[in-house]
Amino acid sequence: MKEEEHLKYCKKVADVLGYDRLHNLDRLQSQSLNNQLNDLIEAHDFVVETVTDDEIIGRYKLVTEHIYPNDFIVARDMINKGN
Repeated sequence: MKEEEHLKYCKKVADVLGYDRLHNLDRLQSQSLNNQLNDLIEAHDFVVETVTDDEIIGRYKLVTEHIYPNDFIVARDMINKGN
């Protein structure tokens, strides 16, 4: 993807998800979301305009509610504190 398109996609993701959602992610959630968003733009043949807001929100929810839900992050941190 060209840098210009990449920046356009990043701006779209930031506009859809907002500062708080993006900056309150755990490292694992952030990495997983990045992978999901890369897969999403790839599925759209790198055409940013065809990616919908709902698709971006869906990938966010997939990561934060199913792959690495906040309860998992809290439990992991509690386990790691005990070690």
